Amino acid sequence: MRILVLIVFGLILTACQGTNPYGLTTASVGESVVSSASGQAGTGVTPVKGIKYVSLHPDRLLRDERSCTEIIKLSYASNINYSEAIIGLRNRALLVGGNAISIIGWAESATSSGLVGKIYLCKKKPFHIHY
Repeated sequence: MRILVLIVFGLILTACQGTNPYGLTTASVGESVVSSASGQAGTGVTPVKGIKYVSLHPDRLLRDERSCTEIIKLSYASNINYSEAIIGLRNRALLVGGNAISIIGWAESATSSGLVGKIYLCKKKPFHIHY
């Protein structure tokens, strides 16, 4: 019986090593992943549509609010300024379904800035600042 189970298990593993039905290939080390890309990436952070519904609050207020649930804690670092870092965090909050953010850590140097923020989903926000 054990031999039959091992044979069936081996056949299943062999079937998983079949051909690629989509014709996809893996990139070699050092090879460009997107070889037909053209254009230049924009500079700065662009707010996404609907960002006005994501508000910035003190973390303590969001943690104490019963209608708010923390979705994710996110570390974010780049060579952008403070306002663009906040816009980037608000963009990410909108993309993961959050509607409130808080900043719990901040670091800055001459060439870059970084933050640690939390993204919350609140049914009822404690207060709202309109931008």
